[in-house]
Amino acid sequence: MTKRLFYKNPYIKDFTASITKITEKNNKFHIELNQTAFFPEGGGQPSDQGYIDDVPVSYVYEEDERIFHVLEKLPSKLENVKCIIDWEKRFDHMQQHLGQHILSSAFEKLHDAETVGFHLGSEYVTIDINIPLSKDDIDNVEYYANQIVFNDLVVECIYPSSNELENLPLRKQPKVTENIRIVKIDDFDYSPCCGTHPNRSGEVGLIKIKKYENYKGGMRIVFLCGNRALKDYCLKNNIINEASSILSVKDYEVTNAVKKISNELINIKKENNSLKEQLIEYEAEHMLNNAQEHNNIKIIAHIFEDREFNEVKLLSSKITSAPKSVVVFGIKSDDKAQLILSRSKEVSQINMNEVLKESILLIDGKGGGTPFTAQGGGKEVSKLDEAIKYAYTKIKQVIK
Repeated sequence: MTKRLFYKNPYIKDFTASITKITEKNNKFHIELNQTAFFPEGGGQPSDQGYIDDVPVSYVYEEDERIFHVLEKLPSKLENVKCIIDWEKRFDHMQQHLGQHILSSAFEKLHDAETVGFHLGSEYVTIDINIPLSKDDIDNVEYYANQIVFNDLVVECIYPSSNELENLPLRKQPKVTENIRIVKIDDFDYSPCCGTHPNRSGEVGLIKIKKYENYKGGMRIVFLCGNRALKDYCLKNNIINEASSILSVKDYEVTNAVKKISNELINIKKENNSLKEQLIEYEAEHMLNNAQEHNNIKIIAHIFEDREFNEVKLLSSKITSAPKSVVVFGIKSDDKAQLILSRSKEVSQINMNEVLKESILLIDGKGGGTPFTAQGGGKEVSKLDEAIKYAYTKIKQVIK
């Protein structure tokens, strides 16, 4: 059985071992060592990575109490092989995992909220608690948890007997019945866990809750610890400093400045939409006044260059709100041609959907609608003129 150095000393960064067995699966080599400091994935903690004889170790897992190290190629030797842990990744996992213990315990102590889910990802950590809490509650939990970090409490891993176990104030019950490992944070928290953790709570550095949301009747809490929290703070500090410079306000005034600009933008958009609609009304009136009539019905055909589809659609509806009017509109852009065909209710002899289905074939497009209005698009931009002429001619034939 492989000797587990990561339990003896989680700070081991390199070691020497011998390869005891090699199994090939899916063009990868699953290697067993006589001893290892590589932590296998388990207990919600990802596996370590690193090198065995300069060959990258991509994944480590445990199966039937055996630890397998997954490599793309074989090391050059079997005995006295130099092994190196990716320490930055390992210590990151240690910070996040102990931070999770502290945060989960803080939720339980302050609000009797039980942690029912835990995920340690490559970018952030989540815990799921079984009850919803307010923003003030969560802020208080975060503050309390960080006091545990700042107090730099001793962290131990103990293996109590069954009698000793019964007298420990466990935060959760162990999932195994033998060799139960308890991570003890002074007298603050006792939790069964197989992961790696720092020796003191102060090494967690900082616990920062990023966001939270309602989840399955409780809440999902997203947080960062240690170097992850530091990097997140640096990123956000840079963003705030840049924003305050752009807005010419102090950093603590950025939120109010952004709210003010947002409200101004909303009002400008409303005013712009109102003015745009007025212009479209004038445009519709102009087109109606200059339209050609066929059998007392005005047919307006026009192709627009790079104009917003919704604008043209609104113009179409304004025109066809007038009696005895028909619209045949095209919109041309670099990579797309669009058609909008519409009529007023008095022109009942024309089914605009049928006209569209025939004319849109010319631009290799598809679309649909109702007898009153139909629309669609295609990729043959160069044939949009031909499609408009076809629809125009078809409509004239029907209304003669």
